[in-house]
Amino acid sequence: AKDEKEVALCIEELNAPSFYPSLVSLWVNDSFERKDMERELLAKLFVGLYNGGYNLLSKPQLIEGLSSVLASLEDALSDSPRAAEYLGRLLARFVVEKILVLQDVGKLIEEGGEEPGHLVQEGIAADVLGAVLEWIKTEKGDSFLKEAKTSSNLKLEDFRPQHLKRSKLDAFMLT
Repeated sequence: AKDEKEVALCIEELNAPSFYPSLVSLWVNDSFERKDMERELLAKLFVGLYNGGYNLLSKPQLIEGLSSVLASLEDALSDSPRAAEYLGRLLARFVVEKILVLQDVGKLIEEGGEEPGHLVQEGIAADVLGAVLEWIKTEKGDSFLKEAKTSSNLKLEDFRPQHLKRSKLDAFMLT
């Protein structure tokens, strides 16, 4: 949807805040099958709905929707092998836009999966968090990334299962 204002009006008319986490989940899962431009528009829409004057989406609603996405991420990967990367970029955008802090994102990822912690066991958590950190570094630079990592108190090794020899997190574990 290219018209953020119209989407906001439709959501406002819907007037079903309890459904907003489901909207987040549906839209994010659908975005895995879309082009980069459409994923970028979705990220902008979420930012606008959260803090762009509409204030239609609360942090708890966003977190609940993202938690649902993470619960089904393993299934999504079979249809869209880059879903972890795409989700990581979106989560990074939320950090950069100050919607979520890296600590919130880390907690979501670490607890994600069909069972809490399942994404860590499967190595998917490392892929998602690696994509988050990579996008933040690319978009905001090393100093922003370092500050986000330091203030989050995340232990990156907690996101990497013991059986993995290499992961996307390796580059960030040394810095």
